[in-house]
Amino acid sequence: MRNRTKRIIVISLFLLTCAIGAICIRVRNQEELSKNYIFGGLINEISNNKDINLADASLSRQAISIINESMANLNETFFRPSKLEALNNNFMDFRIFSQTFTNGTVPSSLMDSPQNTAINYFSVLQQAANLTENKTGGCGTIGYAQTPYPIAYAFLSESYKKSMPYDEYLTSFEGIGHINLIKMIPIIIQDTDKYKYFIELEILEGTSIGVTTFNYYTGELDLIKVNGLYYIEFLSLTPEDFFCAAYHGWAHNAESYVETVYGNWCGLIMKQYSPQQDDYKKNIIVDGVDNKKYMFEFAKLSNGTDLLINTLIKNDDSWIPVKIDVDQQSS
Repeated sequence: MRNRTKRIIVISLFLLTCAIGAICIRVRNQEELSKNYIFGGLINEISNNKDINLADASLSRQAISIINESMANLNETFFRPSKLEALNNNFMDFRIFSQTFTNGTVPSSLMDSPQNTAINYFSVLQQAANLTENKTGGCGTIGYAQTPYPIAYAFLSESYKKSMPYDEYLTSFEGIGHINLIKMIPIIIQDTDKYKYFIELEILEGTSIGVTTFNYYTGELDLIKVNGLYYIEFLSLTPEDFFCAAYHGWAHNAESYVETVYGNWCGLIMKQYSPQQDDYKKNIIVDGVDNKKYMFEFAKLSNGTDLLINTLIKNDDSWIPVKIDVDQQSS
């Protein structure tokens, strides 16, 4: 009898230890997960590109000339914030905001296309503020305070809400006083049920000393169609750095990137044409050694750099996405 009691006690202690361990692991995983969310999206680290000497890069005179011109105007090219107008200005008037979202519901007309959902989502968030004691700024109430966050949360798909409960969603905005959507460019994919956009955000954040700062983030926004409406399925964000390109910039310039990676490294390019560009994008078309035309579409960022967002191949009169394995191509 005594041995049986001892066995039960040992087993009970073992099970209790396992249960406590499982709880600790779950809590730790949740804490780690919550640390990776920012502005309602998953935060990515800035990737470091290999630094090479221009003299050793075997770049064309044209590419070297473009890079040298940027370096000659270093301050204006890399260290100035965006001058583009915000795209998410739909609810800057609080009266319109209140009338639109009566009882906290989102009208279906605001989510009847992928573009509408994206712009209206960030329009709701534009005037939202969640400044804290550790990250303060301004004087008095900022914007519409925390009122917009539950409304913005309604734009998320059910699966996204399951991965990020509302409390965690709200926490991801701590220190934020204002959000501007300054770029939104379609990322071309072949899945007809999903939609993807490249975005750039201009964020006004509080600080520990009470001054607000401008910070910039790029991201990929995924949307999914459910019962005729479009919901945000996932958001991934990467902070912009204002020093990498200025001092180690070959990989941040569209012309030199295409020439280096797809020309010198993998021998795909027979002829590279001058870029077609505007305030938002820079497109570079090349003739491949396989007698096919390729287009590399870059977003022009506020930190003076170019970021590749679409790699396309011409099929009849259409451009379709293609994945180029640089390592395989070079072998």
